[in-house]
Amino acid sequence: MSMPVTPFRIEFSQRAINDLYRRIDAARWPDIHIDQGWEVGTNDSVLRNLVTYWRREYDWFYQQGELNKLAHIRVPINSEELHAVLYTGPASQKRVPILLLHGWPGSFVEFLQAAPLLQKGGTNFPGYDVVVPSLPGFGFSDQPKDRGMHPGEIAERLHGLMQSLGYEKYCVQGGDWGAIIGSALSLQHPEAILKLHLNFIPANRNTSIEKKSLTVEEHQYLMEQEAFRDIETGYSHMQSTRPQSLAYAFHDSPVGLLGWILEKYWVWSDHGEDLWETFSRDSILTNVMIYWLTGTILSGSRIYYEAKMAGRSYLDGKIEVPTAYARYPREPWAAPISMIEDRYNLVKFSELNRGGHFAALEQPELFAEDVGSFFADLSG
Repeated sequence: MSMPVTPFRIEFSQRAINDLYRRIDAARWPDIHIDQGWEVGTNDSVLRNLVTYWRREYDWFYQQGELNKLAHIRVPINSEELHAVLYTGPASQKRVPILLLHGWPGSFVEFLQAAPLLQKGGTNFPGYDVVVPSLPGFGFSDQPKDRGMHPGEIAERLHGLMQSLGYEKYCVQGGDWGAIIGSALSLQHPEAILKLHLNFIPANRNTSIEKKSLTVEEHQYLMEQEAFRDIETGYSHMQSTRPQSLAYAFHDSPVGLLGWILEKYWVWSDHGEDLWETFSRDSILTNVMIYWLTGTILSGSRIYYEAKMAGRSYLDGKIEVPTAYARYPREPWAAPISMIEDRYNLVKFSELNRGGHFAALEQPELFAEDVGSFFADLSG
C-alpha cells in the first residue's frame, strides 16, 4: 500500500553549531609521546589539522543550503519514517529506478557526486531515477524504537519505501552494509529486483573450509583476511557487542566521533601519503556532521549488533537476481570471484584500476559508469 510522501528540509540552528564549537574548543587532547602515524589508530597531526579546519573554516550552513537544493523526502514505513533523496527525470519519462545503499560510517552524502551522474546519464547509459535513502537509524531516518533492525528487516523497509514511491520493480546498488542489505533484498523480493550491483561482497559463512581444498587465490585471500581482522576490525567487534558503551563518548565529543570515523577513510580507501588527494575535507566533515547533528552514532552503530544477533539468516540461499561485482583495488574485502559464484548469479565482473571501499565518494565517475552501464539494457 502506498504511504504518504512528505517533503523534508534540513534545518539546524546556530545554537547547534555554537554547541559544536564549544565542545571542540574544550576538547582534552591526549599527549602523544610516541608518534606512530596511523599505525595505532587515527593520526594525531592529521586529526588536529582537520579539527582546526572544522572549527575555523568549514561552513555547515553553506553545506546545509547545498543539501537543501536536493529533493529530500520522508516516508512512514512500519510506524517509523525513512528519509531519502530523490534524483528523478521528467514525469513524462519512464526511467529505470536505482536504489543506492550506503553503509557505516557512511550516509547518503556518499552519493552526492555519483547520483547526479546516474540521473543525467552518460555515453554508455541512459538517465535513471535514483533513490538514496538514509538507512533506519542513520541520518534523517527515524531511530528504531525496538530491537531487531538487522539487515533483513532493513531490506523489508526499503522495499516498502520503493513501493511507496511507485516503483514496483527496481535495481539495487550497494557497498558495505548496503551490499549486505541489497543481497537480503534480492533474496526476499527477487520478483521486484531487476538487477543487483555490488562493490563489496558479504563474507562467506563457509570460509572454514579446509585450506587444502582452496585455490591459491582463495587461500591467499583468506590469509590476508585473517591478518586484516586481527589488526583492523576491532571496531566491528566492539560495535557488534557493546555499541552503547562507545556511544556515550562519541555522542558527547565531536573530536572523538571524528577520530573514530576518520581512521576508516584512511585504512579503507585508495590514497597516497595525503588523504586529501582522495577526499575533500568538506565531504568527510559533512558526513560526520550528519551523525553529530542528528545524534545517530548509537543507532547507526547498532546495525553491527543487530546483524550479529540475527545470525545472518537473512543471507541464506543463492541470489538468482542478475548480479554485477565491481572490485576496486584498495577494497579490503575484495573477494575472489570463485568464492562468490556459488552464492550469486554473477553475470558481470569489473576490475577497476582506482578506488577503495568508499567507491562512489572516491571515484564518482568510475562508479557511475560501471553501475550505469550494467543497468543500461533495462531501458527501452
